[in-house]
Amino acid sequence: MCDLSYVLSIEPYLNTYSKQYQNIITIDKMPTGPLSQFVRRYNSSKLSQFDDLPNVCKYAFLRTGGNRENSFLTAEDVPSLLGYITANGYTIDTSITKIVQKANITNKKIVCIIRWV
Repeated sequence: MCDLSYVLSIEPYLNTYSKQYQNIITIDKMPTGPLSQFVRRYNSSKLSQFDDLPNVCKYAFLRTGGNRENSFLTAEDVPSLLGYITANGYTIDTSITKIVQKANITNKKIVCIIRWV
């Protein structure tokens, strides 16, 4: 059996339906296991006219029963998502998470690193 790790982060997202910025929960790749049914790929768009970064495909957590204006989980949903993660066979790797957060090597806010065994 393969041990897979995933990085959960908070990233800014421009919701084109509500025309508002949101801080959504993202994951670095499509997960395996039950979590995969709540993750969708999306194309990131420029956050402002001054943003010269290219659009890239990213993965974010869908809100169940959500509408287009509020379709992704936001930073406020972290506790409930972590509850779901631990109740469904994933583990939170606290030691690796602390190292990565302390190193501050990315421009996004890392929530945690999870494992699926």
